[in-house]
Amino acid sequence: MTAAARRLQPAVVLVAERTLSARYDILFEGIFATMQTTQVPEWAMRRLVAPPVRVDGCGRAHTVPVGLRRVESALLARTPLTAADVVCTTPEALADLLGPWTKVVGVSSSDPLARGMSNTTTAEFCPGEPYTRRWTDRLMRAIGEAKRTFGFKVVAGGAGAWQYAQDPEAVARHGIDLVFEGYFESAGPALFMDLVEGRPAPAHVAASGAFADLVQPILGASMLGAVELSRGCGKGCRFCAMSTMRMEHLAPDTILADLEANVAGGVTAVVSGSEDFFRYGAQGPTVNFEALRDLLAAMRRVEGLSFMQIDHANIASVAQLSDEQLAEIRHLLAWKAKTEYLWVNLGVESANGRLVQGVGPGKMLPFSPDDWEDIVRSTADRMERAGFFSVFSIILGLPDETPDDVARTLKLVHYLQTKRAVVFPIFHEPVRRRDPRDGEPFRIERMRADHLELFTTCYEGNFKWVPRLYWDNQKAGGVPWLKRMLIQTLGRTEVFTWHRHFARAAREIAHRKKDFHR
Repeated sequence: MTAAARRLQPAVVLVAERTLSARYDILFEGIFATMQTTQVPEWAMRRLVAPPVRVDGCGRAHTVPVGLRRVESALLARTPLTAADVVCTTPEALADLLGPWTKVVGVSSSDPLARGMSNTTTAEFCPGEPYTRRWTDRLMRAIGEAKRTFGFKVVAGGAGAWQYAQDPEAVARHGIDLVFEGYFESAGPALFMDLVEGRPAPAHVAASGAFADLVQPILGASMLGAVELSRGCGKGCRFCAMSTMRMEHLAPDTILADLEANVAGGVTAVVSGSEDFFRYGAQGPTVNFEALRDLLAAMRRVEGLSFMQIDHANIASVAQLSDEQLAEIRHLLAWKAKTEYLWVNLGVESANGRLVQGVGPGKMLPFSPDDWEDIVRSTADRMERAGFFSVFSIILGLPDETPDDVARTLKLVHYLQTKRAVVFPIFHEPVRRRDPRDGEPFRIERMRADHLELFTTCYEGNFKWVPRLYWDNQKAGGVPWLKRMLIQTLGRTEVFTWHRHFARAAREIAHRKKDFHR
């Protein structure tokens, strides 16, 4: 421990589990890392896939998830705590900051119990334990040991807090005093002050709004340069934690301040944070092209930015924009670093719009579910013409899915693969399991041969395109040539491994079918 770290005695320490305490240069690196299991050796995860974030002499992390940055800025703006009282750190540097002065440790994780759809899908095929759960367990054990010595309180939050809310046993095992679901700005600061000053606090809080009007600009660089544009969604999809929260948009001045904080921290390749990028500024499901165009034009004027990646968008929002509007948005996203694969994640879920409507009642608004398949095909065509690269997702095992639905979706996937696009299949995993309408989690033991054909067809197309997308985005993000080559080598190993998994799944399905007919 350095002398500077000895002098720093923060009352509140904020930390994320190790897959979120990593130095990623592009969004795809972060997605890839958080889907890995322990079949990937830990040395490769720590050194190559998820290299550690650097810290300063006081133990402050150079980058942390944007959610922890929001907690930090809200505490400093709305409580008597000072910058010396609140520290964002890493799992590796955590022990040096804990002591009798510590009152609260806040822990963030996107998937602490590995129950998110991406990880449940991967874990069904790949041996080993998901790293999100492995490293969360390790972090919570270390925090628990320090808690027994120093007596501070532990608050668990982040995108995966819903998993703790449904699992009291995990809460007890991880020594958590308070599970905080939702956005922090409204109830969070007062709750943390109660804990800091020794007053009682509830064991579970679920914040019900987005509180975009309360958001304070971040005070340091965020992981991946993530910059929130909007919060919430309101589409009602039962497999998404954000589905029931009405979408709210952050003010342009706040977004620009966040961009400038990242640039000041040396992070020039950034990621837009929204459940629907194309709906920025909209009220309800109808897009507001002018608001999005004006925001992107203002963002483009920030000095030092090189490359922005888009996370999620909604097909129904794309369908409301003209070809000219899509082309203008693509132009405004062409910053200093050029990329041929500016990708956007778009949820198809199934070719059967009625099936999708059953789990996502607002997903297709303002369009009819009967037109869904045609809208998806048109979106693929138009996104390609505008210069985007579409990353579609489908869900296997939706409630009431039939073999005909699987066959229709397979036919749609074949069409999408004629475009500059990839399709990622994931298993249905309801966020809330109390409502029978949400259906059951889909697992490999429920997989039929048609499911496996659909799954493998998607991946065969992905094996062609993803290496190119990865290389292009890493180059735009400033990743050195050697690391790009190492990732390509690791990717070829992954392709070989996935083919083995597919063969094993085919044998299991054949055995089940044989046993059924006996």
